[in-house]
This record gives sequence, structure tokens and C-alpha cells, in this order.
Amino acid sequence: MSYNKIIIEKKLREFLEEDCSFADVSSVCIPQNTKVSARISTKSNGYISGLEELKILFDILGVSTNFIKRDGEEVKEGDIIAELKGNARDILLGERVGLNLITHMSNITSTTKRFVKIIKNSGKNVKIACTRKTTPGIRIFEKKAVELGGADTHRYSLDEILLKDTHLKYYDGDVELLLKNINKKASFTKKIEIEVEKVSDVLIAAKNGADIIMLDNFSPDKVEDAINLLKKNSLRDQVIIEISGGISEDNIIDFLIAEPDIISLGLLTQRPTEFMDFSLRFD
Repeated sequence: MSYNKIIIEKKLREFLEEDCSFADVSSVCIPQNTKVSARISTKSNGYISGLEELKILFDILGVSTNFIKRDGEEVKEGDIIAELKGNARDILLGERVGLNLITHMSNITSTTKRFVKIIKNSGKNVKIACTRKTTPGIRIFEKKAVELGGADTHRYSLDEILLKDTHLKYYDGDVELLLKNINKKASFTKKIEIEVEKVSDVLIAAKNGADIIMLDNFSPDKVEDAINLLKKNSLRDQVIIEISGGISEDNIIDFLIAEPDIISLGLLTQRPTEFMDFSLRFD
């Protein structure tokens, strides 16, 4: 997906303003017009992410960049990621914002890659996706990091329909009525996803206009029961089955047995399991 560079630049300017609202009082010890070269290197193994953002950031500051690695590429401890040339104060002004961002994005990309690899090694045709559980203000970066890791970005905003347990609670658990009402109001351009709480609700959802059915916090056995129920009624191919909730690296294989279409993981953006570290040093 192509990401809006105008939005990215706007956010990066806000990050710089947050970090230096008035002046970098530490850098006054360096003469104002000092020109230097610097390198950003990795201190750990994993997958790099956020390099496009790093370029935009240093472009804002008038610092030239030469990238040795590309977004999504595997890196090893000690690898040079990028070379910088420009005013020493300007490089220092962008240092922490840049390193913080590529660290966070690389953690997400590396974690996503790990889960994608598990699926690939299993031989199952199942996609990994993230969720809307993102950090306010930086969703665009977290979603992009997931995509660079080879997974699906799922929903970007409330502009995509997902009827959750809270919506269903308002309808006293009546899946059919909830779907009938949303179908009256939803644009023809929108797919309708609904989260169900019982195995039997899967059949009702499939018969009443659901495009995607989420099985949230279902055990592996219940996931299998729900999918088998759809198969028995010749409805399996009419809906996308997403499973979510309580899935980790330790148990994800158990959920693959029934072959759902999507496994969505909040931990990709909330609690990445892989950790990257980077440093910037003057030559």
C-alpha cells in the first residue's frame, strides 16, 4: 500500500516539535555551522522498518541520507543502516525521534515476520493480521510496520464495519436483527464483519449477510466446531473466518488445524515480542 507522505511529514514535524519545542540546549556546545557525517547502525538482529520515515525526517532538517538497507530487510548486529551528512546540530535534533521511530517500527516488523514464518512453515493457507489496538497518534507507522512484516493491516479506522460484542449486547445477542439493521444502513462498498459469541451464531451470521465472521476468544476446538458447522451447511466458502483473542506463539499451531482464513493479533502492535536497538554515531 502507498502511504500518504503528506500525513507522514506532518506527524514527523509534530514529533520534532514535541522533542524540541524551543531549543536544543545541549547542542550549543557544538559550533553552529559544523558539518559532519554520521552512521546509524543496528545493535541487534531482526528486520528493519521505518527507513522511509527516517529519510523524510532528515529531509525536513536538511540532512542528506544514504541508505544501506531497505525497509523490511533482515539485518544483523553491527550492520550499517544509513549514512548521514549535514549540520551536526540538525543531525542531533533528529537523532532521538528517528531512532525511537525505527526501533518501534522494527520491533513490530520483526515480530510480524516471526508469526508469518510460523504460518509458512505450517503449510496452512492462513493470513496474519493486526488489529485496531494501536498507539494513538502513530497508527499509520504501526500499520505500515505490520505490512512490511508480511501481514495484513486489517482496519485502519472506524470507516470499516466491525460489529463487536458491545453492538451485539445492545441487540440482546440477536445476530440476525443486528445484521438486518446494519445492512439497511451500510454502504454497498463496505464488507460487514461481525464478532459472534456462540458456535451456533456462525450459521445465523452467514445466512444474514455477514461477509466476515470473527470468532473472538474461541478455543481451538470451538473454532473447529464453528467451521465444520459452516461446511455441513455448504456455507464455508461464502464467508471469511477470522479468529482472534488469546492467540500467541505458544498456541497458534492449535488454531491452524481448522484452517481459518485470518488470525488477528493485537500483540503485533501492542506487545511486540522482538526487540531491536539502534545507535547513531558521528564518524
